[in-house]
Amino acid sequence: MAAMKRIPLGPGFWLVLVGLLFSGLLGAFGVSNYRSARPIAEGTLRGLALSLASTFEALANQDPSLVLLRRVSSPDIAFYAVSDPAGLLLFHSNPDLVGTLTADDYTPPAFTARGFWEGRIVLGTGEEVYEFLAPLHLPDRQLIQRLVLHTYQADAVVRRARNGLMVLGLLLAAGWGMGIVLYLQARRAARHRREMARQQHLAQLGTLGAVLAHEVRNPLSGIKGYAQLLEETLGHEEQRQFARQVVTESVRLEELVNDLLAYAQPSLPKLAPVALPALAQEVLALVEGSARAAGVRLECAEDASPPVLADADRLRQVLLNLLVNAVQATAAGGEVRLTAWERGGKVELQVSDTGQGIAAEDLPRIFEPFFTRRARGTGLGLAICKKYLDEMHGTLTVESVPGQGSVFTVTLPTAKRSGQ
Repeated sequence: MAAMKRIPLGPGFWLVLVGLLFSGLLGAFGVSNYRSARPIAEGTLRGLALSLASTFEALANQDPSLVLLRRVSSPDIAFYAVSDPAGLLLFHSNPDLVGTLTADDYTPPAFTARGFWEGRIVLGTGEEVYEFLAPLHLPDRQLIQRLVLHTYQADAVVRRARNGLMVLGLLLAAGWGMGIVLYLQARRAARHRREMARQQHLAQLGTLGAVLAHEVRNPLSGIKGYAQLLEETLGHEEQRQFARQVVTESVRLEELVNDLLAYAQPSLPKLAPVALPALAQEVLALVEGSARAAGVRLECAEDASPPVLADADRLRQVLLNLLVNAVQATAAGGEVRLTAWERGGKVELQVSDTGQGIAAEDLPRIFEPFFTRRARGTGLGLAICKKYLDEMHGTLTVESVPGQGSVFTVTLPTAKRSGQ
């Protein structure tokens, strides 16, 4: 089994991972704090109720007449009552209710094993309160004490926890939003730096191209001419072969100089309506001979597309370069297809082949100048195509699957859309 390829993880991945872990921990803390707030609030009410009930029971044992119970005062108490098992009120915070029976719909619940009952009820005023029921043990009898407490302070604990969770969520959202904004700005700055470096590189290439044009191209033409003359005068075939080799290498160097000048020299394209059918047939005719020699079929499926706004000479060179590359990448018996159609006010031209394809790691670099996998390639062909299309307000993209072929897509604005 082939070993799995390891994908390198950049610093951005680890920053995102740390951010996710930190956000998860903060979120878990906030949720845990909110979920524990209500039990804490209920525990606070229970503790207060037990303390007050113990106080009331101690006072009742000191004074069985229950008069001393009126000394207990707390803003947390909604009301306090003591009744016998039959429901007769023996004490109530409202003295007018003493001696009356409890409401008909009120039935004291059975006490739990803890010896008391607790719960939340809603008063007639609409207020939700905490109710605490417990036995009141006296020397000669056992009564029932009913303590009803306000829940303002206890509920405030829950509200603070809920508000804290909301604030924490907003802070996390704001933090991630700011992080995304900073990330986008960093990417924009990185693209700007790359573009500045590219412009500087182009300026250096322009200077180098000017030197090559002046110092190399003219002597190179002389070398080629002298080699051709030498080939005609030499009588031995092996010597003529050496002279032909000089001519061949001189032509290759001349093409390299021309490509370098084409890529480096700034020049504005001459935009005009270009009829694609005639241009496509012209380019196919130029490539047909080499395709036939390589055993590769050429197909054209031009879909009556409208004229495009382009520089005819540069577009011709772009298509010629793409078709030649496709033929060279396709084995005998394969096919190279040129198609064109209109979509969304633009024309798309595709050059597809059934060749060897492009490795995934090479795809991001194929439009870089001087990048090539061919032994005798210059690496400027696709870079020039990309430059020409950028200058004509077009695009050049590629899709490729190793072993299945590649598809290069050229997109250009239509002449009618641009008012031509």
